[in-house]
Amino acid sequence: MTDPKTKLTPHFTLGEMTRSTSHPEIYNVPPPAYVDNLTRVCGWLEKLREQYNRLYSKFGDETIKISSGYRSEKLNRAVGGARDSNHLTGCAADIVCRDCEQAVRYAAILLDLSLSSGQAFDELIIEKKFTHYWLHFAVRKDGNRGKVSAIVK
Repeated sequence: MTDPKTKLTPHFTLGEMTRSTSHPEIYNVPPPAYVDNLTRVCGWLEKLREQYNRLYSKFGDETIKISSGYRSEKLNRAVGGARDSNHLTGCAADIVCRDCEQAVRYAAILLDLSLSSGQAFDELIIEKKFTHYWLHFAVRKDGNRGKVSAIVK
């Protein structure tokens, strides 16, 4: 499965979960097993989108924008990712946030979803670099740690 138009869930495609705007020259297509991981992450993102729009959206049906999903080893090195990053196996997504408030709202929704469903996630990290906020969210098939933190660079 390498067609970027392939829908992983109703609102998320393989293309948006694998694209790299900073390094478009790097081949970044996941093996089939990692597509299953991306699909699992996108299932959570669908629920996040639904809850956020129901509770907070002032603009109608807002999309969830992903800045990074799956990363090949070469792409992960190029962007300065951690050696053991969940992005390497398609288990993570970085969600673009307008501001700190949106990042906190996204995080709260994901925490509530985990509690209400009894499903664990691996990482939920609010990150900021300069004036840009994003939420790193990871979920593995098993071995999820429920790690919650914030990083300001």
